[in-house]
Amino acid sequence: MKCANCGAELKVGCIYCSVCGKEAQIVSDYNLLEDDFLRDMLKEREDKIRGEAAREAHKKQAPDTAQTKQTGEARTKQEQAGRPGKQKRRVKKRLVFAVVAIILLIILIVMTALMVNHSRDNSFDYQMEQARICLEEKDYRAAENYAAHALQLEEDSLEAKLLLADIYVLRGEEQKAAEILEQVCKIHTDNQEAYQKLIDIYDNQKDYQAILKLSEAVVDENVLQLFLKYLPDMPEFDMEEGVYTQEFSVGLSVEEGNSIYYTLDGTDPRQGREYQEPIFVGPGQTVEIRAIARNGYEIYSDEITGKFVVELQKPGKPGVSPSGGSFYEAQDIVVTVPEGCRVYYTWDCTTPTESSAQYTKPIAMPEGNNILSLIVVDKYGMSSDVFRCNYIYIPPA
Repeated sequence: MKCANCGAELKVGCIYCSVCGKEAQIVSDYNLLEDDFLRDMLKEREDKIRGEAAREAHKKQAPDTAQTKQTGEARTKQEQAGRPGKQKRRVKKRLVFAVVAIILLIILIVMTALMVNHSRDNSFDYQMEQARICLEEKDYRAAENYAAHALQLEEDSLEAKLLLADIYVLRGEEQKAAEILEQVCKIHTDNQEAYQKLIDIYDNQKDYQAILKLSEAVVDENVLQLFLKYLPDMPEFDMEEGVYTQEFSVGLSVEEGNSIYYTLDGTDPRQGREYQEPIFVGPGQTVEIRAIARNGYEIYSDEITGKFVVELQKPGKPGVSPSGGSFYEAQDIVVTVPEGCRVYYTWDCTTPTESSAQYTKPIAMPEGNNILSLIVVDKYGMSSDVFRCNYIYIPPA
């Protein structure tokens, strides 16, 4: 305890202050309301009083000097012991405030970070941007995660689907990429980019039948242009189908590097023979040709069909000069024989056959009234109708 008059420390059990001699009035060692200014003033007063008391005591009681000195030292030690305690309490308060402030700041930072992360997690544009950055850095796993997250945010995004397909291709997972692109092509039937990416995957896998199947569902003309490399043109006939009156051979042609397969019995040309030379159509034949082309990708073209018929017709009548009349001078009868044909004749009004006389040179006109009968036989054995000429030759007397 301290003296209320001078502030000196009081010994335990003393009722008078050993410094100022006043009756002891006990005060508390610590007042929460005192501040540094009051403590400084009290200290100055205490030092002054202590100095005066020490001098007075030295004059009156020299023997008590040692005791007074001890008392002063004890009081000094107590003051020194008390002052660090107060400083510790102030430091502790400040430390508490600092810790609380730091904790609040950390909470603020964490909440801000959480809000930012939440905003980014729900931002389609941010996920796409990060996916592209990771793709450029060849961090395909991270790029896939960002792109997949973007697709979750916008399930119908064509941009996200194409980007995710690209990532799968770069990772060597072409089947996953193909599945995504197949879905895109079903929905976006005019998207050339999606079709081209899918064609490239099939080509890399050498799955040309898949390319053919994909092309069969295409209706957009611009998209169809992407398949021209893989789809061969169908063969072409070198003559129009139809009915002909003489034998001929039908030729087939196709783009260089492709093969032609055909049948003549109406069966599938894919199981037919390979075309090597023109197809002969003979007299009286009806030939139906089914042909198809195949390219180096083993893809077949559309089929071409043609019906070719050779119907033999009777030859026309021959040219005869003179073709009949009355004559008084000897005449030779000249017959014009059609190319590839033969002419047979008789003078007895019977119908000529191939057993009758064959015309090879001009015929001498016989005397009297006679009828020349002629037929033309072509190379196929077809005979013309009988042509008859009446000659009356009366020689001069």
